[in-house]
Amino acid sequence: MSLIKDTKAAQEVKALNDFHEMMSNDPTRACYGPKHVEVANEQLAIQTLLITDELFRNADILTRRKYVELIESVKNAGGTAHIFSSMHVSGELLFQFQIFLWTELAQLSGIAAVLRFPMPELEDLEM
Repeated sequence: MSLIKDTKAAQEVKALNDFHEMMSNDPTRACYGPKHVEVANEQLAIQTLLITDELFRNADILTRRKYVELIESVKNAGGTAHIFSSMHVSGELLFQFQIFLWTELAQLSGIAAVLRFPMPELEDLEM
C-alpha cells in the first residue's frame, strides 16, 4: 500500500515540476485558472491536468460535475490528470509533503495544465 502512495506522490511531484518548468521555459504551453484550463481543454491541448481535491470534490454538485467531466475529457483525449489531495492516510512525512504540493497548486487557483502545443491566445483571456 505504501509503495502505491509513494508512486502517486512521485508522479504528482513530477507533474508539478513539469508545470513549473514549462511556465519558466515555454509559458505558452502551460496555463492555470479555471477559464484558461477550460479553453485549453476545448482545443484538446491539455497533456497533463493538475487539480486540487478541493475543486474535484466540491460540495456544489454542478461545480463537482464540471471538474469530473473535465478530467474525463482530458483522459479521453489521451492526457493525464493528477488530483492533489490535502489529506493523506500514510506516514506523517509524506502527509506534510502532500500538503506542500496541494498548497502550491491551490495558490494557482487549484487548477493548472501542461499543454501539448503553445496557446499564446490564453494570455489575452481574463482569469
